[in-house]
Amino acid sequence: ILIFLSFVFTYYLVKTGIVADVVSLFGQFGYVSAFILGFLFSFGFTTTPAAAALFFLAKHINPVMMALIAAVGAAMSNVVVYYFVRYRLLDELRYVMSENFKIEVSRFEIILTHQVMRSRWMKVFVPALAGILTAMPVPTELIAAILWNVVRYNPKIVAIYSFVFSFIGILILGLFGTSFH
Repeated sequence: ILIFLSFVFTYYLVKTGIVADVVSLFGQFGYVSAFILGFLFSFGFTTTPAAAALFFLAKHINPVMMALIAAVGAAMSNVVVYYFVRYRLLDELRYVMSENFKIEVSRFEIILTHQVMRSRWMKVFVPALAGILTAMPVPTELIAAILWNVVRYNPKIVAIYSFVFSFIGILILGLFGTSFH
């Protein structure tokens, strides 16, 4: 539902010219606006509006530099989401499952993380899937953060993967943005 609402909201913003007006305003700030939009690129409901703004911003600034700077902002926000999932959301899910559904999550979690998710295959699969989810201009960062946490990736590694894949996704957006008039 969040993805659908985000697309509808973004469509409205683009059709009414609000995105163009905001990008014109942000264009005055150059690469600072790329950083801010990159940060918003990784926060659920703001992902698609930020992607649309980056698409149009690429016409005003160098799309490669825009992607580099926006990817720094996106990586920072992805690490924030990662920590939120790690220290808040997963604990809350454990509590709800054990209290409301009488499911012993710790036993399931031990089996999942030690036998399945820590396998060599999953160490390759999870970063690839999480990276693809991170690069997409749709609100999938929460799913990616859960994946990062299940395999217990170090936050520095999450930041690196997030930067690389966000850079690729934002660069593609920027290059498309400069191609359409």
